[in-house]
Amino acid sequence: MNTVTRPNVLMVVFDSLSAHDVRLHAADLPTLCALFDRSLNFSNAYAPCPESSPARASLFTGLDMAAHGVWTDGVALPKRDKTMSEVFTQNGYHTWLVGRRQLAGVSHWTTEHARANEYDHFDWAHGALHRSRQNAYLMWLQKTAPDAYARIFPQQANPDATAIPQAQYDAMTALPDELSFNTWVAQQACVRIGTAPFFGVVGFVVGQSMGATSAGRDALDPRALRQADAALAVILKALPEKTVIALTAGRGSINAATPPLNEAAVNVPLAFCMPGGPTEEVAGAVSTMDVAPTLYEAAKLRPPQRLQGQCLIANEPRGWALSRLRRPDQPHQTAFVDARWKLVMTHGAAQSLSLFDLSNDPNEEQNLADDPAHQDKLEEMMDQMIDARVALEDRTEPRIANF
Repeated sequence: MNTVTRPNVLMVVFDSLSAHDVRLHAADLPTLCALFDRSLNFSNAYAPCPESSPARASLFTGLDMAAHGVWTDGVALPKRDKTMSEVFTQNGYHTWLVGRRQLAGVSHWTTEHARANEYDHFDWAHGALHRSRQNAYLMWLQKTAPDAYARIFPQQANPDATAIPQAQYDAMTALPDELSFNTWVAQQACVRIGTAPFFGVVGFVVGQSMGATSAGRDALDPRALRQADAALAVILKALPEKTVIALTAGRGSINAATPPLNEAAVNVPLAFCMPGGPTEEVAGAVSTMDVAPTLYEAAKLRPPQRLQGQCLIANEPRGWALSRLRRPDQPHQTAFVDARWKLVMTHGAAQSLSLFDLSNDPNEEQNLADDPAHQDKLEEMMDQMIDARVALEDRTEPRIANF
């Protein structure tokens, strides 16, 4: 099997970053904005869930939540579903990850392990304040700046006490940029990109929780985002010329006041920078589960049979996306969006409908579901939501006989 002409592939994944965040802080993000300018950039890309693990399970498998079964944080991805990393490994790629992953539970400072044949090299670090003994960033910080480490963590981690004291947040925030989590990510990534062909995953952390417990909500830390932008510049400078780059976020950035399926929570940046590839902004709605099939096509790899995302190079965008919330402590919700209109359905005893015209009301402040003038649009969106759920049903099992 000839691997000489295969492109290197780099996946850049932010933990909590919305498309709105990028627009708001564009003046401070020269690297990110320049990358978008030379990429196939999707302005209406949606995470399938506002929680990290379900959204990342879809991102790395190309499957809808209803198919892969990771319905909330702390649920393991079934072994039958292959991640992109496994597929690239099986096709002769050198695979590595630096930084955040979050495809499994990491409660009580436990470590998140990769699968046996998923990565050749695994520099895992859930975040700057996650006290797992296998947190590679904290091991580096303790070795590189022992005095700073001792100020931040004067005591051994207690697995039964995962709340972060404010003093630890303050001490970690006070670190100079050269000791920051995202700077470390860039340094480690640059060590790994020398062996080709590679599939590398860079996991930046820009949420205010810095990898600590956030109860599914994590507002943006602007300084961490600036550090990530500078770190990305270092990585891009070191990349070989023929490298395919995909950049997105696991989910948006949200605080306690943000509705779970608000645009801030699920509308995320998505861009593909490919040698000789298209450079344009696409307004059609897409899902981050479309990333895996797009990268398989870019690398000319045969995708797994179980795949529900679609390649964004070879196809027009579907024009719609679904996002779901299935947390056990909140009413279940489903959102259907077609770039202009958005329908949010709350299920169960608290059943309700919300309809928003995103073109005129991007902050979702005016619910039009009860407006008589929009009843036809409400009914149309409900029908489209049903059709979308049918379209994403898993029908990959072969029919072996007629009964």
